[in-house]
Amino acid sequence: MTTIALTLTAGCGSGSDDSTGVTTAADATTLPAEPAASEADATTPPADETRVALVFVGHGEPVHVADGDVPISFPDGSEFGPHGASLGAPVEMQHTEWAAAYDEIAMAMTYMFPDVNNNGVEHEMEISPAGDVPPFFTWEAFHDEVIEIYESFGDYSPHNDRIAEHVAAVDVAFDGADVVTHLAFLDAVPRIPDVMWDIAQAGDYDAVAVVPLLLATSTHTQEVEDQIEEVAALVGGLDVVVTPPFYEVPEMRAHVKNAVVNMATELRASVPDDASDELIGVVLAAHGTPYVPADPSAGWKEGEIFSNLGPTEDEFHDEIAAELHWTTRTGRMNYDEPSIEESLSAFEADGIEHVLVVPSAFPTPAMHTMYDVATPAVGRPVTPDEGVVVVERPSGMHVYYCADGYADLDVGRDEFRAGLTFIAQRGVETVLGQS
Repeated sequence: MTTIALTLTAGCGSGSDDSTGVTTAADATTLPAEPAASEADATTPPADETRVALVFVGHGEPVHVADGDVPISFPDGSEFGPHGASLGAPVEMQHTEWAAAYDEIAMAMTYMFPDVNNNGVEHEMEISPAGDVPPFFTWEAFHDEVIEIYESFGDYSPHNDRIAEHVAAVDVAFDGADVVTHLAFLDAVPRIPDVMWDIAQAGDYDAVAVVPLLLATSTHTQEVEDQIEEVAALVGGLDVVVTPPFYEVPEMRAHVKNAVVNMATELRASVPDDASDELIGVVLAAHGTPYVPADPSAGWKEGEIFSNLGPTEDEFHDEIAAELHWTTRTGRMNYDEPSIEESLSAFEADGIEHVLVVPSAFPTPAMHTMYDVATPAVGRPVTPDEGVVVVERPSGMHVYYCADGYADLDVGRDEFRAGLTFIAQRGVETVLGQS
């Protein structure tokens, strides 16, 4: 019987590392450890070795905007979706990535606006007045906005490729075990069912360790767990361990903190040397998801979404602030407060002259760093190849921003990869103990 364990605990401007040459094509779900070598060329492991599939799950997003409009079907013939059926997504689009994103954001909105039409039925997944998704969030408006955003940063997101590079650099080895690394995405192809299908078809795995590349318990961690449970039949008989999100693993949390602190320090190098520390501020740009506790006393019911992301980010930001010489504020990207713009305005009111905007929640460049954080920070989209962008606001305050993630600068890459190696090692150790 498949076992899903969720209790594992444990102690700018340089661009990405392209040495691995890994791609994220749908038919390339198995990533080699360095040095690169295909699984077909690998020596067949001894019969007494335990063969473990190590599956990293990144957030993922369409590389180009048109990729999100391609209907998806899984290797077993099942379709992806339908998504957005009750929200007005056209039938021909209901099996696409953008329809899934539309569904996901609409679900979040039903918890921010629980009863828009005041009919006493909370969390209705339909456009108002039929349900509780606000009327401004129609399929047409959402889809047009996605196209416009992608076009604003050149219609290319490096997120998937950068994640693949980081994952390929992780080398987990155990005596008596053959560990083969795979990569799946929540919001891109290959997805968890694709990779689990490949593992099942191989027919020679003994266990599966799943490492979600996520920060805190949230709707995304629930999504990973749900997908693993949905495809459990594919790997029936194998032990499956899902490791906790990063902030719940002290060793990984420390590596992420170091990477963010190092990114802030690197941005500081763009500020004039004679600037006083008292006149420098840091906005730690977080994701921003409303705090929805899985607590019946707060109105939560079994089966509803919940998210601990907000308070967990706040605690993490306190740890980062203790390592920096400058005043810090949290700025959230959307859906929660304070916003990035509000935190910048607060620094202006305090007379701060230089503000570093550091994406604390994003290890790689993506739509979030290139648009959702960049736009309120410097007034326009930013791509990683621009390096550090400096903008002077009407007040005279200067804002410094780089669209790279904290794991893609030289000062953060090694920290991030060391953390990934640690948490992957522990996941494999756990599943080997079960096996």
